[in-house]
Amino acid sequence: MGCTNFTIKNIQEEELMRETQSGRTKGTISRGVAVATLGSFLFVVLGWMLVVPAPATAGVAISDKLSVFGDVRVRYEQDREDRTGTNIDRDRDRARFRARFGFKHKTTDKITLGMRFATEADSLQSPHQTMGVTGGASDDFGIDRAYIETKWGKGGFLWLGKHGISFWEQNEQFWDGDIQPEGVGAGYKFGLGDGSLLLQSTYTYINDEGWANSSTNGINEDDTGMSLQAVYTRGGGTAAIGALMVNDDADQDLAGGSADYYIASLQYELGTTLPLKLGVDYLFSDRVNDSAGVNTGFEGKEDTGYVINASTKTGNWSLQVKHYDVGLNSVPLQGAVSQDNFRFSSNFTGQRYQVGYNFGDGVKMDFRVYEQSDKVTGIGGTVQDHVMNVEENTRLQVNLNAKF
Repeated sequence: MGCTNFTIKNIQEEELMRETQSGRTKGTISRGVAVATLGSFLFVVLGWMLVVPAPATAGVAISDKLSVFGDVRVRYEQDREDRTGTNIDRDRDRARFRARFGFKHKTTDKITLGMRFATEADSLQSPHQTMGVTGGASDDFGIDRAYIETKWGKGGFLWLGKHGISFWEQNEQFWDGDIQPEGVGAGYKFGLGDGSLLLQSTYTYINDEGWANSSTNGINEDDTGMSLQAVYTRGGGTAAIGALMVNDDADQDLAGGSADYYIASLQYELGTTLPLKLGVDYLFSDRVNDSAGVNTGFEGKEDTGYVINASTKTGNWSLQVKHYDVGLNSVPLQGAVSQDNFRFSSNFTGQRYQVGYNFGDGVKMDFRVYEQSDKVTGIGGTVQDHVMNVEENTRLQVNLNAKF
């Protein structure tokens, strides 16, 4: 079975390659050029929306058993980094896209086969590609999902293959939804009082280390992860507690090494004239800083974090505001499998602001602002590119999404 590789070396090489391709180290761009570029992008997008009919949203049924589906995203993105200590600030603007296409085949009433392809499928956290004739998109398109799923009982499921982990989230700080690991997942949902309780688990391969023998003391044995979660839903409220237990075996090639990571979540939707959904996540782990010589240059374990979520919508408009406080060791693999909506995935405090508009029939547009500041300045030891090691970063995004 093929496996997703999360080693420090490979992640660093992958990030450096993508940054070089996207022109991340180019000189500071003027705000006038950035505004003009953003304005041109919005003009083209809005013009496209006025003349192109929107696609259907529920997938296309080829037969009673076979359906196909897909989605496309076009994105304009700008980053600005402040590196006060080095007196070197950096700017980057780029146009990006994502495309995914898949199918599901209902072999029997209980068994479904699924497969999905995506751009940049070999990327760890993102299927987006940077546009450009040279130094831009690599035109990579590969298998993103490939699985067999079966339903059992009144509320049970079991899947085998390459699939997103079975884990409920109200954001992607604990696990990035773009990451589709290989393994097995199972769960069962049943009634409990006036609500329902979902118990689910995933066992996944993180690194396939190849051959192992008695002389290596298990150094070449596979690195694995196992998630467990209980989700209780009643009315407009949801409460969940989950864990991801990472086994880095003996060679310490995973960021953070072996550790157990936990997340407790609460969410409630207020049934007012203007619906308001509020949520909070608390993140913590048993990770320490001195394992594998990683990040030994500061005191404190930095093993806790939290995210506060608020969202509402009226008509076709939607609004989201989120506040993040994410310690380096509060999330699995120090953020290597966390969201990449922000420029950095761990060791930061920040806010996300988003305004969206739903044109209907599967077509949506949104404008996002991400603001980050580092929690611990001057981290020592070896850090990866997704760990925040600059003073501040601001990211602006405009996204156009269409699906069928």
